[in-house]
Amino acid sequence: MFDKRHQFRLALCGHKAIEAGGVCLLLMVQGNLLALTSAHFVLASKTGLLSVLPAIALSFTPYAHHLVNRWTSSALLGICTFFADATVHASHYPGRFTEAALTGVGAFVFSVAVSYTSAGKYLDRLGRVFAP
Repeated sequence: MFDKRHQFRLALCGHKAIEAGGVCLLLMVQGNLLALTSAHFVLASKTGLLSVLPAIALSFTPYAHHLVNRWTSSALLGICTFFADATVHASHYPGRFTEAALTGVGAFVFSVAVSYTSAGKYLDRLGRVFAP
């Protein structure tokens, strides 16, 4: 159906969007999961999708092999999540970019943690097609 490169891009998009969106969702409600509304899910989804667009674009360049490295890919996600979160909504914490910074750091940490799971190892196997 899909070649290996497209499978990697699809899996990368799904994994990273969920990682960024999940952290955004948790921080928006300041950990109070009972306060979640559909509006929170919409904002977190926007943040997650915006944060993966640069990685997807990078996967079409000769530098795509950098996405297979857990640290590089997680750092890129963290940086992009910061900008996506700052763009999508205002901070729910004191300071204009406080929530965006926390979301970016959280996405980085969560992405590194997920990279050690079986799902992360599966993504690594798919990414081998980009090896230089």
